Amino acid sequence: MKIEIPALGLAVLALVPVAAPVAARADGVESFKDWTVVCDNLRACTVVGFGSEEGELPAVLRLTRAGAAGAPAKVEIDQSDGEAGLGGKPPVLAVDGKVVLTARSKPLSEAGGFTVVLDDAQVGPLLGAARNGAVLTIRAGDKTVGQVSLAGMVAALRYADDQQKRVGTVTAMVAKGATPASGVPAPPPVPVLRAAPAAAQTGLPSKPPAPVQALLRKAECDVGPDWESQKPQAYRLSADQVLWQVPCSGGAYNFDSLFVVVDKAGKAVLAPLEGVDDGLATNADYDPKTRVLSSYSKGRGVGDCGNSTAWVWSGEVFALSEATVMPVCRGYGYDWPTAFHAEVR
Repeated sequence: MKIEIPALGLAVLALVPVAAPVAARADGVESFKDWTVVCDNLRACTVVGFGSEEGELPAVLRLTRAGAAGAPAKVEIDQSDGEAGLGGKPPVLAVDGKVVLTARSKPLSEAGGFTVVLDDAQVGPLLGAARNGAVLTIRAGDKTVGQVSLAGMVAALRYADDQQKRVGTVTAMVAKGATPASGVPAPPPVPVLRAAPAAAQTGLPSKPPAPVQALLRKAECDVGPDWESQKPQAYRLSADQVLWQVPCSGGAYNFDSLFVVVDKAGKAVLAPLEGVDDGLATNADYDPKTRVLSSYSKGRGVGDCGNSTAWVWSGEVFALSEATVMPVCRGYGYDWPTAFHAEVR
């Protein structure tokens, strides 16, 4: 699948390479040593720090901040290792062995683990202490229960400051200056998309017509419409248009489908998915009730990296409505950060 992302660069430091999200208008995705930044089209950023691959008990730090000038930076640190519990003790954060603060915690999931939660007033002191450090350690009493590498943190925060246009202002996390918060421009407005009217799913054909089969052959798919794992699906987009989803290729956990639109005259064209030029989408599904076509691609089987995309049928094109990505495969087992967001009406 060819994806054009003119405004979205990826520097991926990963165990497994991950395709970029379909987010032509996203502000930025970048990696710096053990840290990764994802900023969306509204200038909201997620900054993620991982444990060193050589370190013990790696944890994941998630810093999120909206694009508004006065938006605070929120920090949580997740430790998914169920054996690295706090034992009822409060988590203590230390940088290179020096205690910085004591935080709160909450369970991470039913499977175990915990999340360290920082109050807004604690974020600044922690980042200040970590700027010149090497390792952030989580302690429960005298026991170390988690570590986050600080290699790349300053560069990642500086990149987020730049994406949010905070550089040189008092609101910046790293690139601070004397300019007041009023110097931070307001984030762009949320794009508004309008879905086409829902179409009755009646009178649909059961077999892809010859023009769809021809596009399938041209796409050089390695499976056909009779693939036993998946069958072709037809959806009515309007009284004059039918959307076909036909299996194209399959692997261990990612399955590509070719999407084709056929008009009343029988002409078939690749589905106009914004940002995609070959009509292919991974682990995809179309919901005729919402007119949303969604795609989900894992970078590896455990699902800690990859991207997801959603498009809404406007009556003419499938317009991009949502994109998320986690470009590095390093144990991020949560909702991937948003790279693009629009409001669908």
